[in-house]
Amino acid sequence: MHIDHSEYTILLADDSVSNLEKMTSLLAGENFKLLSTLEANEVFLLAKLRLPDMIIIRLALEEGKGVTVVHQLKQSVLTKQIPILYMTIPTRYDDFREVADYEGVEFISRPLSKRELILRINNQLLLLESQRIIERQNERIQRESRSKDKLYSVIAHDLRAPIGTLKMILEAIDHQKEKIPDDNMKHLIKMLQETTDEAFLLLENLLLWSNSQNGLLQPYGQAFSFTEAAKEVIVLQENIAEAKGVEICNHIDQPFTGYADVNMMKTVLRNLLSNAIKFSYAGGRIDVDCKEKNGFLEVAVKDRGQGISEEHQQGLLDDGLHFISYGTQKEKGSGLGLQLCKDFVKMNHGKLWFESKEGEGSTFYFSMPLSESL
Repeated sequence: MHIDHSEYTILLADDSVSNLEKMTSLLAGENFKLLSTLEANEVFLLAKLRLPDMIIIRLALEEGKGVTVVHQLKQSVLTKQIPILYMTIPTRYDDFREVADYEGVEFISRPLSKRELILRINNQLLLLESQRIIERQNERIQRESRSKDKLYSVIAHDLRAPIGTLKMILEAIDHQKEKIPDDNMKHLIKMLQETTDEAFLLLENLLLWSNSQNGLLQPYGQAFSFTEAAKEVIVLQENIAEAKGVEICNHIDQPFTGYADVNMMKTVLRNLLSNAIKFSYAGGRIDVDCKEKNGFLEVAVKDRGQGISEEHQQGLLDDGLHFISYGTQKEKGSGLGLQLCKDFVKMNHGKLWFESKEGEGSTFYFSMPLSESL
């Protein structure tokens, strides 16, 4: 990587006029922008005001001024990333011990040669430039990620309304299905209703997930009846389960109270139930239960479906990993709902975990605090 010296500013700090003049002379033909000071108490102020790319220090070794200035520079958010060349003599072991733990501090011994000085400066500038390139790339990636999340949010929001309307129309038709004489037409309407429900759930998850990634969705913790919340979610999922011939058994028959964002916890339970239905066989059963344990409410959703292979169990809940999976009737799953569950549970100070055996079914668990103190 070529280093263009004219793009960099170096601050020289030396309390000896002759040493400062010599240093300036050594760097004069290298096209650096140079700042200089003879006063130790000016170094930190100049560094904060001008933010040089590098600082070269030699200040009253016997009085420890140089070490004090390095401490100031490295403990400030504004200046701690500026690389420092600390000029000393080989016998000053105390100086090494005092500042050696700071990143970006390199020692250089006197007397100086121009060749060695320029080599040391270039090494530090190469590291600095590499770091800046990485930071610029990270900023670009973050901008692109924010733009992508915003795009997802806009798409999901714009599609949610028309698909929601279509969903309501199909539900109205379903209530009148006995008046439709054609069995084939009834079957097609049922398929269309199932597909619309899946699309609506995916859009709902996409909208919630993109909002959480953009920081637009924050949990509102409150004490609420999980027993009632679970009942509401299960009632809405029973129609979907019934259409597939799957029974949902709600064993939450006691008044359980949790402390979390009620809508987020409903979303978690809804997604886990949706997955359980998807991976259950016709005639299967799903059990929903919960219990109090160690200050938390633990919820379990158990199915007896196809289960998860050992290969897919590895990393299933890892950030950024989305497995494309298919249910017992070839229903396609994106894995976004499970990622959303993990994010929402974590935001509410709980945990998400599972047990599964291929061919026998899966049990997904999530927890939430019982009170605000947790």
